Amino acid sequence: MKMSGFNLFAAACVIALGGGACGDYSSSDESHNIRARDSGMAGRPATPEAVVGRTSYVGMRYSALPSGFSYEAGSTISRGSGGASQYAVSRVRTPRGNMLWLETIEPRDGRGAAERVVRGELRVPPLAADERLMIGSCDVKGRLDVRVVAIVVADSGVTRLTRIRQAWRADPTAGRFDLLPVADIVCEEPGS
Repeated sequence: MKMSGFNLFAAACVIALGGGACGDYSSSDESHNIRARDSGMAGRPATPEAVVGRTSYVGMRYSALPSGFSYEAGSTISRGSGGASQYAVSRVRTPRGNMLWLETIEPRDGRGAAERVVRGELRVPPLAADERLMIGSCDVKGRLDVRVVAIVVADSGVTRLTRIRQAWRADPTAGRFDLLPVADIVCEEPGS
């Protein structure tokens, strides 16, 4: 069977889109908050308006958060020796609830604010009254790891938090958050 160039292009698009939906993500992953969905998206990431009806914000590109979204907290992950920020972990309030986003930060070459692209996401579980979400201020086995995000029990008057309920590490290469064992994690109140 002979295909025209357009039909061949359309078939490739269908295959690429179908492959993005068939990754190693399952509904049980989201319910346990183990890892973020990898979009498998090819091409230019979507605008905020394009993700309104989707079940994931992965692939969204923005320079300012759209209406209905608000930035709560975050931390940048530097690019090694140069110190230039390439990634960020952000806690964002969205129309679908509180989320952690693993984002790339793409400079605009003097044409305005840098653009961010959501590469991974994790739904933040509900926090108890005595719990806090710590981003970028936790040690793993005695070494600071700015990629770690943890839910801690916040004891009053304590600056070193050792009661960790759940923790994840942002994996910029894979575009996801991986669940961590909590035994060797200690978080510090910023500025203490």
